[in-house]
Amino acid sequence: MRLPYVVAQILANVAEAEASNTGVPMAIAVADAGGGLQLFTRMDGALPASSEIAVSKAYTAAVLRMATHEVGKLAQPGGILYGIQHTHNGKIILFGGGFPLLLDGEVVGAIGISGGSVDEDMRVAQPAVQMLKDMECWSGKIKELVPATVLGPSSMIRVKDELQRVLVQMIPSVSTDTVAALTGGVLLALS
Repeated sequence: MRLPYVVAQILANVAEAEASNTGVPMAIAVADAGGGLQLFTRMDGALPASSEIAVSKAYTAAVLRMATHEVGKLAQPGGILYGIQHTHNGKIILFGGGFPLLLDGEVVGAIGISGGSVDEDMRVAQPAVQMLKDMECWSGKIKELVPATVLGPSSMIRVKDELQRVLVQMIPSVSTDTVAALTGGVLLALS
């Protein structure tokens, strides 16, 4: 299973909205399961160093299959991963803000957030991680109703845009998070 690009876009938008709520401009990176950069965005005013750090956090969480703050605990002197930050061309990050993204219990990518304190970075990532869980829940229910079809990347973007437009028109009182979760659920069900 893979993380469709349009779903990665939704997750990045959720993280960006949370960063806006904190008032701290952030860099947001989404990596694929192998740690390759899938999506990157940097808010106006984000610290220049946050760009590379966000990408490295996503990379670390993807290739090690664990949150970066957990890697940091295991990399302390005497720990089983002590010294790991010196591998992978220095791309391994030992502090919070990177989280693996899971579907069906399998790592399909990771998100990395940088720009604030470690606690702020972790807090900004959490709604995106939760959103993917919500999308997966909706996807399971939708798969029961809709026959599986394989859509090309451009078709997925059109489906995402049209579905969001229709949902907002049909149920204007629904939160943007619910619209995002439903949209992502449909996209996962169709992928």
